[in-house]
Amino acid sequence: MKRKKIFMIVAVIAVIVTLGGTTAAGFVKANKYKTNLEYNYKRAMSDLSSCVSNIQTTLNKAVYANTPTQQNGLAAKLMRETSMAKAALAVLPIKDNSVDNITKFITQVGDFSMSMSNKISSGQKITAEEYNIMKGLEEYAKTLQAGFQDIKGDIDYEKLSEKFTKSAEDFTNFPSLIYDGPFSDHIGQKKPRLTQGKGTIPQGNAQNIAADFLNTTQDSITHTQDTAGGLPTYNFTGNDGRIRISVTKEGGFVSTMDNSRSVTEEKLKHEEAFTIAQNFLKSRGLMNMKESYYIISDGICTINFAYYKNDIIFYPDLIKVSVALDDGEIVRFNATGYIMNHYERNVTAKISADAAQLSVSPKLKVKKRELALIPTPGLSEVLCYEFLCDGSSNDRVLVYINATTGYEEQILILESTDNGVLTQ
Repeated sequence: MKRKKIFMIVAVIAVIVTLGGTTAAGFVKANKYKTNLEYNYKRAMSDLSSCVSNIQTTLNKAVYANTPTQQNGLAAKLMRETSMAKAALAVLPIKDNSVDNITKFITQVGDFSMSMSNKISSGQKITAEEYNIMKGLEEYAKTLQAGFQDIKGDIDYEKLSEKFTKSAEDFTNFPSLIYDGPFSDHIGQKKPRLTQGKGTIPQGNAQNIAADFLNTTQDSITHTQDTAGGLPTYNFTGNDGRIRISVTKEGGFVSTMDNSRSVTEEKLKHEEAFTIAQNFLKSRGLMNMKESYYIISDGICTINFAYYKNDIIFYPDLIKVSVALDDGEIVRFNATGYIMNHYERNVTAKISADAAQLSVSPKLKVKKRELALIPTPGLSEVLCYEFLCDGSSNDRVLVYINATTGYEEQILILESTDNGVLTQ
């Protein structure tokens, strides 16, 4: 009897332990499932926010597009972005009708874009009323994007519907309708031009080149693991790993340098940083470089330089130089774009600047014009006239007109803030 009682107690304990383990495993599984759900919601919210931001920027550009080629390209981009936005929206766990107006807005932007594309393809022109519709849609996209900024940072999916309701409040009166730190995305998709035909240098030579670039001695930097791929490099570190520098195996060009020290104060202005960066490039044998855009972040001013010769700016030949605003030290250097693209071209304009300017929208007031070589999505290059213009609502717009055909190739919106000048 006693043995039977002990057996019963052991059996009960075993059942309790088993149930406890099963319950614990269930909690872990449920928690993992919840974590995965929240990750998917955050990713969808980030994708949706990005699509709406792209829609707003593309609508802004579309107002200034003045040739069928550019107008059709922007319409196609709008259709792609609205399609991706709807896909992201479908993932979010919105249970009420708060999402209806947002869905309707995105759908109508897509429908409007398709209508405009069909109209342009048939040889018709966009009317003044349709341009006004674009401007109105852009304002709604801007409002929607501002609301999304409050949501995507910290998503509690149980409160998501409530936040969406708040963001959707301004989407009750949009019109009922019937009815795409510039030129750097292509970098890394080509074989490097600057190193073509150059022999492979020994690692010791590369270490000397890196040391000279840093104004230090060869024994103060250490060779680390090399990089393969499209642009093979020897890699080195210095100053207890704080400084990293890479030198191309072919030709021995410094491609990147990064000094990870912190900057605690800003004593220099961006104009002073421009001069320091320009002098630095000249001291490293990099001539004919012209500054274009810049951004200030965490006390560091990063300036984009492009090759400039014969009154033509060559945007594919890009070098980025970062200057610490506390003491003017060069803390970052990236010449990947220059190494990938630079060679001496023989390019000339086939039409005059005056003829090219006829393709600029009459809604824009031209302030400045010059020749510029820009990359195309097909990884080639095209010579254009770059027109810096003033648009409505204080917009500053860059329009690129093909210097051979007179067609619009690109439209960019300049964004100027206290922290720099960038493009969209």
